[in-house]
Amino acid sequence: MKSIRFQPGLYDILLGILIVLMVLAIIIARAPYLHDFAEWLYQGQIVKQILLNPAAVSHFTMASYPVPNSLATMLLTGLSFVFAPFWAGKAFLILMLLAWFWVIRLFSARFVDPQWRGAASLVLYASTGLTTFFWHGFVSYQLALFFLTWFFAIYRQQTSGVVVAVFGLAIFFSHAIIFLVYGLVLGIRLLLRWDKTIVAGLLPATLCSLWFLVGRHLAQVEPQRIDAIWSGLREALSYKAAYPVMLGPFKNFVLPGGTSLLENHAWIYWLGVIGNIAVVAMLAAIVLGVCWKYLKDDQYVSSEVPLLRATWAISMLLIVLFYLLAPYHFFGVINSGGRVLTPLLLMAFMLGGVIIRPLVRILVWPVILFSLLTVSSYFYLMLQTQQPEFSLETASVIHGPPSGSVLDYNQQRYASTRYKYFNYPIFAYAHRFRQIETKQFQGLTFRHAMLIDARRKTKDQH
Repeated sequence: MKSIRFQPGLYDILLGILIVLMVLAIIIARAPYLHDFAEWLYQGQIVKQILLNPAAVSHFTMASYPVPNSLATMLLTGLSFVFAPFWAGKAFLILMLLAWFWVIRLFSARFVDPQWRGAASLVLYASTGLTTFFWHGFVSYQLALFFLTWFFAIYRQQTSGVVVAVFGLAIFFSHAIIFLVYGLVLGIRLLLRWDKTIVAGLLPATLCSLWFLVGRHLAQVEPQRIDAIWSGLREALSYKAAYPVMLGPFKNFVLPGGTSLLENHAWIYWLGVIGNIAVVAMLAAIVLGVCWKYLKDDQYVSSEVPLLRATWAISMLLIVLFYLLAPYHFFGVINSGGRVLTPLLLMAFMLGGVIIRPLVRILVWPVILFSLLTVSSYFYLMLQTQQPEFSLETASVIHGPPSGSVLDYNQQRYASTRYKYFNYPIFAYAHRFRQIETKQFQGLTFRHAMLIDARRKTKDQH
C-alpha cells in the first residue's frame, strides 16, 4: 500500500484552512445547526433516556430488529454519555470532518499520483465530506459514504472475508442506499469471478437485511414518505437533468425568518449558481470520460488489476442507469437516485487514472473558491447565533408537503425568499434543541431508524 504521508503543498494548505474554518464554526455556534441533524441528535437523547430512565420516554417505540440509519443514532447516544447534548453533536460533526480528511488522503494515496494528489484530495473532500448531504444534516448517509470510501481505498482481490463483513455491517447500519451500492459492487465482482470469501463476508449484512425486511413486515411498519411526487414525465426529466447541479460547492443558507443570507446580494448568488454548473459539468465530464475511455481502451485507464477495473466500470454503468430510472420515492427514501452520484464520482477517480488529471487541475479552483464562500457564510451565521438579538422563534418547522408537484412544493417551501434553489434551511429543526434542553421529548419527524413510533405523551409521563 502506498504511504499516505505527504509534504503539504498549496492545495493541502487550502484544504486545511477549509476544515479549520468549518470546525471553528461548529465550535462557536449556540447549537450544531445543520438541518436534519437536530432531529438525529434529538433521537440520540431519547435513546439515552431509554437506557437511563425508560419510564420518561415510554411513549416511544424502538425497533426490535436491525435497522439502517441506526449507527449514527448510536454514536450520538454514546457521545452524550461523555459530553453535554449539544457538545455531543458538535463532537460528532468535528470527528466526521477530521475522519473525512484522513480517508480522502488514504483514498488518494492509492488512486491518485503524487503530482496531483493535493488537488484531487481537495476536490474529493468538497464532494464527499462537505457534499450537499452534509449541509442537509444527512449524517447517516455521510457515515455510510465514509465507510464506503474507506472500503474502496483498501479493497483488493485478496481482502479477507472478515474485512468485507465488518464494512458490510457498518454500511448496512448506516444507510440503505449506500449499502445497495456496496452490495452491487461486490455482486458484480462475484459475477465476474466467483469468490467464496466475498460470499462469506456478505453473509452477516445479508442476514441483517432479511431480518430487517421481515421485522418491518411483522411490525406492520409502512415506509415513511412525503406526499409530493413528480407531476409527470417532463418534471421527472427536468429534475433528473438539473439535480446534479445541487451537488456543487455553492450553498445559500436560509435564515430563521425564511429569507436567505444572500437575499440582497444577487450577484454572489448567481455567481455561485454559475460556479455550481461549471463544477458539476466538469465532474460529469470526468465520469462520462472515464466510462468512454474504459469501453474504448481498457488497458490505459488505470493501473489496477483488470478484474477490479471491470468491476468498477460495470458498477458505474449500472449506477448511471439506476439514477436515470429511480423514482422519487424508493422504499421510503426520497430522491434515492441522487444518493448514488457521489459513489459514482468516487469510482470514476478509482478507474480514471491519469486521464482525469487535466480536468481536476482546472476544477480545483472553482471548488475551493465556492467551498470557502459556503463555509465562510456558515461561520458568519454561527457567529450570529451567539448574539443576544439572534432569535430562532421564527424558524420554520418543516412539515410534510401537500400532494402534487415536487417543484411546486419547492416554490411553496421557499416562498419567503427570492431564490428557490440551492437553499439550505439549516435552522429548520431548531425546536428540537429546545426540547433537548428541557427534556420534553415529543414526537418523531423521522421513523426510519432505531425509533419507529411515538405516541402522544400523557400527563403522568414525566
